[in-house]
Amino acid sequence: MRASDSWAGENAFVSEVLHDLSQPLTALECGLELSLRQDKTVAELRNRMETLLEAAQLLRRRVLELRALQDAADAGNTSAPVAVNVLLENLQDDLSPVTELSKIGLVVKCRPARAYGNAERLRNGFFHLLEFLLRRCPGGSVTLAGRRSSAATMEFAFRASSGHGGCPVESVVTPRDLDWRIAERTFVAAGGRMDLLPAETGAVAGVVTLRAVAEGDEQ
Repeated sequence: MRASDSWAGENAFVSEVLHDLSQPLTALECGLELSLRQDKTVAELRNRMETLLEAAQLLRRRVLELRALQDAADAGNTSAPVAVNVLLENLQDDLSPVTELSKIGLVVKCRPARAYGNAERLRNGFFHLLEFLLRRCPGGSVTLAGRRSSAATMEFAFRASSGHGGCPVESVVTPRDLDWRIAERTFVAAGGRMDLLPAETGAVAGVVTLRAVAEGDEQ
């Protein structure tokens, strides 16, 4: 995925969220105004309040999505390199109840190495990436394999397959894929990137690249 495509997708996502915010705000304003101006029975007032509650819940959800996207751009404290292999092992353990319940095979492998970034932020990035992949392969499998690709970089190849067809990879990521956007922005903030790679129908493949501590500097 080109950088221009990424920013275009993110701008489209933000535009959609802002458009969606206008709908519950209008519903809240009009609903409250009508409730104050018109005589209502208790039943009618209750029905209107239930509608307004739904609008308020949608409003809160969309605001939280925008906040999460904004927070992902903050690299956090990066003073201590992160042992990414340990981070991913712990994340796999945390996700095991979800994968067992949904009958999805999740395999995470990573050779010992440290990357520049913030442990909490990077964990959040990989969490959202795996959430994105797990949603797209019911009953299928997800793999994430990390390795040092050069003296100063690490690559994490990911792949998800439903096992019974699906959408072509070009149409998998849409402006509404919040998990993808958060993951991508998190890795970019850490000085890395995330790209989709060509894959057959029904599969999603890509790679995350992060800056790694040079081998000679490992303690």
